[in-house]
Amino acid sequence: MISQLEYALKYIKYWFFAKHKKGHGIHSPFIYKLIINVLNNKSNDETLNKVFDVYNKLRKSKEVLEFDEIGAGTSYKKSEKITIGKIVKRSSINRKYGKLIYNLIKYFNPTEILELGTSVGISSAYIAQAAPRSNFKSIEGIEEKIIIAKETASGFKHHTEFIHGNFDNTVDSVLEKYDKLDLVFFDGNHKKQSTLNYFNSCLEKRHNETIFIFDDIHWSDEMEEAWAEIKNHPKVKVSVDIFRMGLIFFRKELSYQHYVIKF
Repeated sequence: MISQLEYALKYIKYWFFAKHKKGHGIHSPFIYKLIINVLNNKSNDETLNKVFDVYNKLRKSKEVLEFDEIGAGTSYKKSEKITIGKIVKRSSINRKYGKLIYNLIKYFNPTEILELGTSVGISSAYIAQAAPRSNFKSIEGIEEKIIIAKETASGFKHHTEFIHGNFDNTVDSVLEKYDKLDLVFFDGNHKKQSTLNYFNSCLEKRHNETIFIFDDIHWSDEMEEAWAEIKNHPKVKVSVDIFRMGLIFFRKELSYQHYVIKF
């Protein structure tokens, strides 16, 4: 993980050089519609507001969890007592990007969805509420977090299947339960090789309309290296960098292009 100062400098660079915030200069109708209907969608419906309420509640939670961290680590120690509120503030997606995921799913209507990295269930709530009739599975390596995620999900109607297990030992067996994948949200182990391994495993279930979302693509040098390899993979047609997240599209009808869009 890079320092907060390095991350801030990367964001400043992104903000000055990113383009197309309102779709100007975009020649692809597909990407133009993505910007107008998803990235620039300012409306909130009742369902989204319910997720915001849960996010706000968990962000203020003083309940303490104690667990051994796995993966690439975070800004806190490998083993430490930490409140749910701090977990949400440090690692969960915020309202801006949560709304983006919600809008993206509402727009493209995926039904076969996989999430790698449940944490305490914030992103899971956005996904599940946007796709209430989907087959949605979410994998988390830390049991204490998945317990909170299940409690979070109990307040919603959608049935999310939460799976506890180390990604390296779990992803392939979970993928066997899918005939195809419409959308995958990668937000787990932030090591380069692990990210590439999960990407390549999920590739086997992708189809023309599949969407891959990668969180924290500028979180570390390793993640930036992984993102560079992913967006240049021969099966990828279009990538969209919106700083915190990267979107991958495989549609054969699209022209090969990498976008850095101000969001």
